[in-house]
Amino acid sequence: MAAMTKKDLSYSEAIATIDEILQQIETGELDVDELAEKVKQASELLKLCKSKLFKTEKEIEKVLKEMETNEN
Repeated sequence: MAAMTKKDLSYSEAIATIDEILQQIETGELDVDELAEKVKQASELLKLCKSKLFKTEKEIEKVLKEMETNEN
């Protein structure tokens, strides 16, 4: 990840980065020092994804409630 902050990442980009980290772990490309850092990075990205999913779920619920109210 370049100069982009975690907050700027889209859900897709975060998932792609997590996938990349998992591949590096599985292939044994990382030494012990890198491994700890990559696991920490993956953990942060997973939190970001979880947060985005939760926010999206709340927005969808809101829209559905508004549609329901408008139909009555």
